[in-house]
Amino acid sequence: MNRFKNYCAIALMLMGVATTAGAQTDDEKTLVYPQIFVGVQGGAQTTFTQYNNWKLITPTASLSVGSFFTPVVGARLHFNGFWNKGGYYDDIEDFKYNYKYLSSNIDLMVNLVTLFGRKYYYPLNVYLIGGLGLNCAWGNDDAFACKDKLLLAYDDKRFSHNARIGAMLDYNVSKHVSINLEVSANNLNDRYNSRKSNKGDWQLTTQLGVAYKFAGKKAKKAAEGE
Repeated sequence: MNRFKNYCAIALMLMGVATTAGAQTDDEKTLVYPQIFVGVQGGAQTTFTQYNNWKLITPTASLSVGSFFTPVVGARLHFNGFWNKGGYYDDIEDFKYNYKYLSSNIDLMVNLVTLFGRKYYYPLNVYLIGGLGLNCAWGNDDAFACKDKLLLAYDDKRFSHNARIGAMLDYNVSKHVSINLEVSANNLNDRYNSRKSNKGDWQLTTQLGVAYKFAGKKAKKAAEGE
């Protein structure tokens, strides 16, 4: 019986050591909050219209800076842009036109993994993203040349709201670096793509990215008696 008690005591001690080691490993991988981060992304986008959207896919790129205030909540200032395409066809004509755009958004980020999980650190996280910002489009000369058919075509800068909802899959490669995949849907003014639809235009973006996170090291435990 004494031997059995000794074995149980040893097993409990080993479990405690393993738990402590695991916690230390997590601590070594995490940063204190808030965590400031900068990120870059690149991918593709398309704006939905009556034209074949597979023919309207163009490259897109993003730059962001933000902070994770807690393991659950963060926010960012996000810039996205490059160039866009629109299209028009009828019994006589079939043509595509190019224009440029830049969106600036303030986005709220909610980590669904830590929100419903039991720990504050996981290597793989899923963020729900929602935000609002301003879009500026310009260089719309090709569409404006056909303004008799593209009733909302413009020849100067065109500003619009940019309402966003999306999701990001983010994986921590190291303590400071993570890679991500983000898909977002952006709602803009009906004039954005020069096509009249009597409802907001929708832009879909899919991007791969990398982020670098800044924060202090984990605070050392206070010495006993302090």
